[in-house]
Amino acid sequence: MPCKCERIARVSGKTSDLCYFETEGKEKNGYVPSGVGIGGGDYIDFSYCLDCGMIQSSEFPVSEESVELLFEGERW
Repeated sequence: MPCKCERIARVSGKTSDLCYFETEGKEKNGYVPSGVGIGGGDYIDFSYCLDCGMIQSSEFPVSEESVELLFEGERW
């Protein structure tokens, strides 16, 4: 759930297959993972609050199942 601040920055970029993602001691290199609130496929795309740093997305919270699918190759 997005915060109530108005100082929001947007980050967008094409990474092709050059994205690195790490969580809970697991890591992957490749396309931007979908289902974790930062974009998907070739593109990183998210907004964040310049006051609190919170990523602004309705995709949160990210379920444990979504993270597991990512590392099993279902969401990469």
